[in-house]
Amino acid sequence: MIILKNNLIICCSPISDSCSNKIKNGLIDILKKRDENVEVRDLYALQFDPVITENDISSAFQGKYREDVIKEQEYLKNADSVFLIFPIYSSAMPALMKGYIDRVLSQNFAYSYNSDGSINKLMTGKTISTFSPMGAALKYYEESGVKSAMDAIFSATFLFRGFEISSINYFGSDNREKMLSELENLI
Repeated sequence: MIILKNNLIICCSPISDSCSNKIKNGLIDILKKRDENVEVRDLYALQFDPVITENDISSAFQGKYREDVIKEQEYLKNADSVFLIFPIYSSAMPALMKGYIDRVLSQNFAYSYNSDGSINKLMTGKTISTFSPMGAALKYYEESGVKSAMDAIFSATFLFRGFEISSINYFGSDNREKMLSELENLI
């Protein structure tokens, strides 16, 4: 029996012909050519609400979530690999993607705490990759230390939840076309 890999692509770009959407479309093509399952969640098309409320937080302590979050969590439960695609705004992920992570990859779904304060990483067994276009040259982000800071934040965010980080990819103005042409090698 052949078991197909389940892939979840989560894209966050308001511009239809953006580099982010080119990455999304390229990933879809590559994964489908491999005969793998692909689900795509476009946060702008979904009009996903990134604002976490007091009720969201207190409900998450009890493992209860709003319907929009439960739906997204189902996609994540079924995924073997997750691909996050988002541009870099002001040296960070957009608020919409950050809100998605905060609301969906929340306590008692993506992680939990034991009575001794240790962490249960509930996303163990899943891989995650990020793909991030940015306006400046990659060299600028590397030389200024911004890239290593972003790498540390992204890694901590996903390792905390148990994901295996497959890759963190940046598409700067100096390497964007090369990275797009080599997309298959990045996954």
